[in-house]
Amino acid sequence: MKLIKTASGKILLSILVLSSLFVIGVRLRRNFSQIRSVQAFVNGEIIFVRASIPGELELKSEKIKLSNQLEKGTQIGTIKSTVENPRVSVLKIEKQQLETRLQDFQQQISGVKQQIQNRTKLMNLFKQQTVTQRMLQLKYAQQQIQQLEEEIAREQIRKKIVQRDAQRFANLASSGAETVSRAENKIAEAQQAEAVVKEAQSKIKLAKLNLEATKAGLQLEGTRTLSYPETRVLELDVELTDLKQQERNLSKEIQSIQSQLSITSKELLLQQNVLVIAPTTGVIWSIDSKSQEIVEANKSIIQLLNCQNLWVEAFINETDASKLVVGQEAQINLNNSSHVQWKGRVETIRAGTGRFEVGQYVVEPPPEITRRQLPVRVAAVRIKVDWPKTSRFDDFCLAGRSVNVRFIESKSSPF
Repeated sequence: MKLIKTASGKILLSILVLSSLFVIGVRLRRNFSQIRSVQAFVNGEIIFVRASIPGELELKSEKIKLSNQLEKGTQIGTIKSTVENPRVSVLKIEKQQLETRLQDFQQQISGVKQQIQNRTKLMNLFKQQTVTQRMLQLKYAQQQIQQLEEEIAREQIRKKIVQRDAQRFANLASSGAETVSRAENKIAEAQQAEAVVKEAQSKIKLAKLNLEATKAGLQLEGTRTLSYPETRVLELDVELTDLKQQERNLSKEIQSIQSQLSITSKELLLQQNVLVIAPTTGVIWSIDSKSQEIVEANKSIIQLLNCQNLWVEAFINETDASKLVVGQEAQINLNNSSHVQWKGRVETIRAGTGRFEVGQYVVEPPPEITRRQLPVRVAAVRIKVDWPKTSRFDDFCLAGRSVNVRFIESKSSPF
């Protein structure tokens, strides 16, 4: 029985030892089969803030310090133009020309306005004279009607007297007391008096029609003629229309020149004194120019790190590059800090890093062939990281920090 127990114990112990070795082997195989970075670091977008004009730089010393965060639109400093700037000379000439043109057009429009004012006063005067003349014409026509009415009244009285005389002489002639010829003369006088009355009545009708026409500003007899005041009113109305059109045209020209002058003045001011503004929110990565320094145009003043656009650059053995696929998961650990971990995914895989210059028309052999060496060839892998929402601006958002990258094996992975 002891022999049996001893044999079975040895068998169980052997099984446990083999199982442990198997598990350890599997884990070791997984660890060795997983791809790890040879070297990796946190990379980010660097934005250069450059001088737009040459001149003396004045920085905001309280804001411009390394690792300080700048919000978009923050004033970094100013550049005062102290060197000969050809653009400034051109702008000064343009400004002087525009000011001369503006002064010329302002004098023209001032003259046109004075002419409009004078013509308006003169027109109002002639309009008043036209009204006065029409009132006098109405009074004159009314006076004519009154005279004609008085004349009709006189002629009607005379007509009645002549008719009575003609009747009396006709009666006397029929009785033989007067001659027939004298009676006929009296009858003719009566007929003539009646004709005169009818003519006067026709004249008064015509005079009343003329009065109505005068009230309406019309003329019944002959061709319509205008009085001097009426003629001048029409002429001045045409002149005023032309002058007002000139005034509108000159006003448009003045507005256009003022707009150009404003743009030129602003550009001239900008060319002489330029504000340096942060183009985006970021952390000051580098200060390339000092206050009171004379900078050239396009010279870098500071460099901003855009903490919203960070990624990890990992270098791996080029032989392992074919085993990775875009979108594959990766685990990133900060060096010397295993508890700081992030997850990410492969964005790009680029081989030939540091050995070739892609795009050259005439290429040279890689350095390792020239030196007859065969160094480790690496490929660059860009990894998009799921960063936490809060960034550490005091540590440059971890840009430049070394990390370790382990690529997680997926089901679709070739290895």
